[in-house]
Amino acid sequence: MTRPLEITPKAPDAGLAAEIATRVLGCTPTFVARFTTGMAHYVFDVAFADRPPIVVRIGDASARTRLTGAVHLSGLLRPRGVPLPAILAHDVQAELPWMVMDRLPGTDLGGVIASLSKQQLGEIAAEVARAQAITAETGSAARYGYACFPERAPHAAWSGVLEESLTRSKERMASAGLFYPGLVDIVHAELVAVREEIDAIEPTPFLHDTTTKNVLVTPEGKFSGIVDVDELCFGDGRYPVALTLAVLTAQFGGPPDYVSAWMREAGQDDDRIFQLYVALFLLDLMSEHGHAFNGNVSASTPEARAALLRAFQGRLSVMS
Repeated sequence: MTRPLEITPKAPDAGLAAEIATRVLGCTPTFVARFTTGMAHYVFDVAFADRPPIVVRIGDASARTRLTGAVHLSGLLRPRGVPLPAILAHDVQAELPWMVMDRLPGTDLGGVIASLSKQQLGEIAAEVARAQAITAETGSAARYGYACFPERAPHAAWSGVLEESLTRSKERMASAGLFYPGLVDIVHAELVAVREEIDAIEPTPFLHDTTTKNVLVTPEGKFSGIVDVDELCFGDGRYPVALTLAVLTAQFGGPPDYVSAWMREAGQDDDRIFQLYVALFLLDLMSEHGHAFNGNVSASTPEARAALLRAFQGRLSVMS
């Protein structure tokens, strides 16, 4: 049990991250910067003159459950061989809950994927598939969706998870006014057509956000580990593969070799349902345009929106 530290409550900013790091490690950081990709927490890269860097994650009160989940899942998955960073200290009961972790070397896969060879992509995909296979063995409770504990997953059927995603996308798109919300209806009709098959899928636990982010790669192109695991998803293990393909198609123009290698290593099929997942996630990416998440705002450009529409239309042609 980590001993609680007396940390002064304030805004979750670089100053608070530095204060937490100093109290935990007994040395003052030389550099603190917030990562710009987080949508749920305030995550800081913290460097020192005479010791390896660390990561400080801070949440507001609403993030307490997720950070508690991160502590639990670290204890569940790291001993089994999932390469998550070690947690050095935490106080999830603080007014602003926080944790301090080792800083895995490297950067998000998306930042370097264009420079990696097919062999390197295959090796990284194999490591991610291995981590997912370990996670799949941790058990379920006949429930579906996002949760830290299998019995707390919110849905009785896998289609409920997909319905929830489509509803959220339609609401966000209508609110932002940048995409036609009726696009969601096209994918929903496909969901209705295959609902019986979808609801026959067993609730396998998986890491749901191992995409072009949260998979760290060293400057040499080697897999380093996986970060930001606060909860699992229970459902079809191809779901994060589909999300990765959606992101690669819309934002990076490929390469599909990475997804192909991942599915090959995992023994997964690219079928009608998988293509439905990809279309669903393209809608989810559309729905993020025009919204800010946790203070991190991604620019919504005409070029990015056009790329998403092209990717979505291409996916519809594959599905038809």
